[in-house]
Amino acid sequence: MKRLFKRFLIGALLIASQQTEAMTFRVKSAAEFSDAIGEAQPSDTIVWAGGTYPDVLLEIKKDSLCILAEHDGEVIFTGNSSVKLFASGCELRGFQFAGGETDGDVIRVERNHNKIVQLNISRYVSKYYLNILPSSQYTEVSYCNFERKPEKPESSVVEVQVAENRPGYHVIRYCSFRNHTAPPGAGGDYGIEALRIGYSFQSTFISRTLVEYCYFESCLGDGEIISSKARQNVYRYNTFYNNGPSHFTLRHGSENQVYGNFFLKGAGLRIKEGQEQAVFNNYFETGPYFSIMLANYKVDPLDQILIAHNTFVNSGPLLFGGKGDYPPRHVSVFNNFFQEPSAQLFEEVIPEDAFIGNLAAAVRNQQLPQGIKQIKDKGLKRNSAGYCRPVRKFKGKECPDGSWPALKPFDQMDHDATITLDIMQQDRPKKPDQKMSGCLEYPSENELKPWATSQNTGPAYLQK
Repeated sequence: MKRLFKRFLIGALLIASQQTEAMTFRVKSAAEFSDAIGEAQPSDTIVWAGGTYPDVLLEIKKDSLCILAEHDGEVIFTGNSSVKLFASGCELRGFQFAGGETDGDVIRVERNHNKIVQLNISRYVSKYYLNILPSSQYTEVSYCNFERKPEKPESSVVEVQVAENRPGYHVIRYCSFRNHTAPPGAGGDYGIEALRIGYSFQSTFISRTLVEYCYFESCLGDGEIISSKARQNVYRYNTFYNNGPSHFTLRHGSENQVYGNFFLKGAGLRIKEGQEQAVFNNYFETGPYFSIMLANYKVDPLDQILIAHNTFVNSGPLLFGGKGDYPPRHVSVFNNFFQEPSAQLFEEVIPEDAFIGNLAAAVRNQQLPQGIKQIKDKGLKRNSAGYCRPVRKFKGKECPDGSWPALKPFDQMDHDATITLDIMQQDRPKKPDQKMSGCLEYPSENELKPWATSQNTGPAYLQK
């Protein structure tokens, strides 16, 4: 009897394990997808066969499903196609949305821990290409391309909304944003920002969104490429290339950190409102366009702004305090390196005691504030990649109170809140006065060049 019971128990366990084994459903129509998602259980996979499919609504209400193209990039949704993601723990991978038109968003995310990978959205008339709602946390968007948003309706390309009582902890990495253009004569506030985090009414909410290793090129749909309107976001190791007068803006919200980025052949960074904003370890080569602008408005006045360890080469002016209601307060300009500016280096200069430990080379016929030391030799030289690195050691100085007032760590985020690394992620000395002025330590084992390029961002299938 015991042996018989044992055999029965083993058989029952085998049957149960077979019943819980993940299933794969293969579909090639909207009807087949509807049937598959009706049967699917957590950990199951739905695979779309290659082809072009018009007017498909991917409505996902079950958790922990993987919905993917059989081969990345070979499934193209058009017409009135869209995704509504009402579930958690799902992965959406390998699809293209091209040349369609929908009344709402192309992709709408409402729940937690979802992954959106290897997607391409191009020439799609919609509200947002991707809309992450306040009810969502821990959304990961990687290796996606967001391109050529049509001129109407006027809305951002990617929108990340923010909840009042809980951070989002979203991650956007290795994505490309390209070729968004406003109509002629539209002005600088047309509304097609490549990326917007928060609305103005969410500016006091904590977002903690990480945007890293992303590439922004020819994003001219608005004066703002990124419009940051929430607190405690980190923007690092991104590249802004050939965006003309459009620029990255810390629009509303405080305690944001911007580091390790390259601003090339277009305007740089505008800080319009907020407190304790930190800008460090960036490389600016903006040509005739401004590199950094501080614009101050009494509704949310600038205070405790840190600009440290940045390199400026062949860049337009730093505009400090000339826009807005009154000059910003407590701006700290520490240990930056300036070489061969394309225009007057500073306009509308704030009080000179804000400048400490900065160096300047080949800055001619200009009166510089105290705290910027002119060096006789050319301190930076172009490397084989075309970017200017230091030719010798240029030590910075320690700030008077020994701390960086605008820097703080954010819970559950792995970021460089104490400037322990340089722009190429090499260790900096622990003491502030031993760190190099500028974005790169000397000597450097890693070649100075952008982390994010047109070749290593966006879906792999677009690189073929």
